[in-house]
Amino acid sequence: METDKERIIIDTDVLVDMLRGEEKTVKVISEFESRKRILSTTVINVFELYYGAYKSKKRLQNLNATRRLLERIIVLKMGSKSAEKAGQIYAELEAMGQTIGLRDLMVGAIAVSRGYTLITGNVKHMQKIKGLNLMAAP
Repeated sequence: METDKERIIIDTDVLVDMLRGEEKTVKVISEFESRKRILSTTVINVFELYYGAYKSKKRLQNLNATRRLLERIIVLKMGSKSAEKAGQIYAELEAMGQTIGLRDLMVGAIAVSRGYTLITGNVKHMQKIKGLNLMAAP
């Protein structure tokens, strides 16, 4: 049976490190791939990658690199279950005065509702989401 740690959502900061060829990040992700971990990201992270690529000075090069990277991983969409979870989490955080950005909230809700672990460099920020399995980026 699959455990949460075998299903991983890669956050945007980690994806960017992969695109930049950051040695530690590339090594960790390669190890995940060799262990047959299910690697994914969310449609929200895909938006963030394309947004950055279109803003960059090397637009064509970065768009092509983004497309190649995304061919290697599963892209998870935000369905009704994840949207409901996001609404619940946001209302709870707001009541405690601890809101986070909507894109981070949606990524976290997708991870929680699907039982995935999120690998991110933003653990401190994302740990506000109750029930979210987190893994610190290298």
